[in-house]
Amino acid sequence: MIVLTDTVNTWGYSGTVHYSHAPHTVVVQSTLALHMEFNSNLPSSPQFRSYALIRTAVVGGAVITVNGPSLVATGLTELHLELISDNGAAVAVVNQFDTTGAFTGPPTMPISVRMVSFHRPANGTTAYAHTAKVYAGGRAISEQEAVDTAIAGLRPLGLNPADLVMKVTTDAARASRPQRLDLQTNELVDEVTDARS
Repeated sequence: MIVLTDTVNTWGYSGTVHYSHAPHTVVVQSTLALHMEFNSNLPSSPQFRSYALIRTAVVGGAVITVNGPSLVATGLTELHLELISDNGAAVAVVNQFDTTGAFTGPPTMPISVRMVSFHRPANGTTAYAHTAKVYAGGRAISEQEAVDTAIAGLRPLGLNPADLVMKVTTDAARASRPQRLDLQTNELVDEVTDARS
């Protein structure tokens, strides 16, 4: 049975997700479900890539480095996923499969979601986003922890938080879709991903 399932979307940026939940005995899998290359507004000699990988996990109270697409664990309580996307859009699916046979019912839903995103002040596009999702029995992730994790994640990408506009939302529906900053209202709005709509 699937204990937890999530879809992660990016549109021209890389993003991370931190999951916190009660202890699970599971096989975890991250799968790149879509990779789309942009064909306009590209730098010279652009690199096109998308990767979905589990960076770290907390198993039995200890942090372990994974840096791969899957993990088998007993006592998994936290998971950090990274969806890297350069010059394109990407979708990843994250699943946790119960290996004990004890779990029944539909996959659990988060009880709290917080997205910290950084936007370019010139056009409002997203440069980086980090989302924290807490499920029943999981360790609470404060706003400050989410912000600190987001800042730590964007620095290796060569991004300076002082050059970007940071936004924080706890709207789970908004956090599930690619966002941009509306420069007129200073509010997050859905990224236009299909000009036909």
